Amino acid sequence: MSLKSMLESASRGGSVEITDGWTQGRAIYGGLTGALLLASIKGRLKDAAGSASGSLHPLRSFTVSFVGPATTGAVEVHAEILRVGKNVTQAQATLRQDGAIVATALAAFGKHRESTIVVPPRHPMPELPEPGTIEPFPYIEKMTPEFYRFLALRQVGGALPFSGAETGDLSGWAQLRESPEEFHEEHLLVLADAWPPATIQMLSGFAPASSLTWTLELVSEIGPDTIPPEALFAYEATTDASRDGYAHTHAMMWRPDGALTAISRQTITVFG
Repeated sequence: MSLKSMLESASRGGSVEITDGWTQGRAIYGGLTGALLLASIKGRLKDAAGSASGSLHPLRSFTVSFVGPATTGAVEVHAEILRVGKNVTQAQATLRQDGAIVATALAAFGKHRESTIVVPPRHPMPELPEPGTIEPFPYIEKMTPEFYRFLALRQVGGALPFSGAETGDLSGWAQLRESPEEFHEEHLLVLADAWPPATIQMLSGFAPASSLTWTLELVSEIGPDTIPPEALFAYEATTDASRDGYAHTHAMMWRPDGALTAISRQTITVFG
């Protein structure tokens, strides 16, 4: 089943068959998990509005809690609308496998409104070489995450995972290898979680690590009218702190024209 088919299935709610190839280690890739949860929420909202193509407010914030590992095969996704207000709509979704909850998500959608407060982004896009001059990470069976076959990650700054680096920061370019017919918020979620946790490059040898929670805050509107199907995004991640086996990172994503698109924040469990 293709990414498009999985997202369409999730938007209808109920059972979704996760295709082989979308794993990282033993679990389904977190970016796909988030995208399925968001697709389910958006499908539920459109059904409630009485139109499959109904217009939704732009997504402002999306938070995922990774409760347990989900594997390839059938999962059940269910979305619930929490409140539809004048300006903001909030909803949640749950992903289950074999009856157990494996992930939950909260989404906040908000319409544009007038405000006297305008603060330009304080962090400019980093200076990166042209993406065409950098080879993307290859997919190597049993060596790199399986989902690398679907995403092109071109790393510029930082080091490889488990290489004993002195800092936990990284940067580069990210893009879907196969462009969708239209680029939507779900596709941004797939890309935003694609990079290895920035902190694990500081480990001197392999040790398990995984995302505990992940929040993506959208600074600009994402959709076919603003983002082309072949969308390419600059990415820069910073490790803010790490202790007691938990690391805290934030990352930013920019369009090639330098416009800040999203801010990603993660709490990561580190067993080493």
